Formats: sequence, structure tokens, C-alpha cells
Amino acid sequence: MTVSNQANTAIFDGAVVLTRGLLVVHSDHMVVSFHPNRNGADSKNANGATKPKNNSSASKPEPQGLDAAPAVSERSIRMVEATGRVRIEKEDGRATCQKAVYYEDEKKIILTGDPVAWQKGTRVSGKRIIMFLDEDRSVVEGDSQVVIEGESGGKR
Repeated sequence: MTVSNQANTAIFDGAVVLTRGLLVVHSDHMVVSFHPNRNGADSKNANGATKPKNNSSASKPEPQGLDAAPAVSERSIRMVEATGRVRIEKEDGRATCQKAVYYEDEKKIILTGDPVAWQKGTRVSGKRIIMFLDEDRSVVEGDSQVVIEGESGGKR
């Protein structure tokens, strides 16, 4: 994990997992952008140097999920960009793509790079899929295709 307080970002590489309620996003690479710190307090000491991390448990691997972010920054998440073998799981569906951008304030995810989504026996794909999480709806843009599978698993 690489953190830049000046850029308000944290970069995660490897098997990264973001969990936000019932939403789970897996990817190879993730960049978390934070809102600028509103109260001026950050992880720097009085001399302006970055405070060292507590290495009391050096034998433990560093967390690769976003659960590690609050220990590094008290700022709230603004946006998360996931790239590389992105897999999204929700309570009632799932999706895959090469890039997904999650916007915290709008509670939406934009999927690009061969996005495909499955929900209740329906498979949709297109150039871009926009998932509106609070509204429990999605919009498929460009070359959209829908495949509906029957109970026996056959296509209709």
C-alpha cells in the first residue's frame, strides 16, 4: 500500500478487496481518493514529518483491503478506481469488468472494459454499465446485449 497525504490517495496492489455494506469489489489494483481533510489534522507531527506507523506486529502481513485505509487517514472516501480483473458482488447480483470507478457521494459505480452483469437469471453487457446503488438500478450503454436464461438454464 502506498499513501500520499498531499494527493489524498491510497494505492493498493495485489488481491485487493473493497467492502462497503453488502457491496464487495475485488481487483488487482485500486486507487482510493479521499476528500481533502477539512479540519487540517493529518498524520503529520508538529515538525511536519509524517508519523511512523506502529510496527509492533511486523510479522503480520499488511492488510490489502480498504480496511487498512482508516488507520492511515481520517478522511472520508471520495472515489475508488479499481482496475484489473474487477469482480463486483452484491446481495442479488454480480458483475465483472476491467475497470470500475465507485463514486461515494453519488453511490454509483461505472464499469468499463468489457463489463458484464448478472442478476436473477439475466446477463447484460455493453460498452459501459452504470450501477446506481441506492436506487437498485443499472443503465447499460453502447452495444447492449441481454440474455435471459430460463429455469432449466437454457437461453431465451
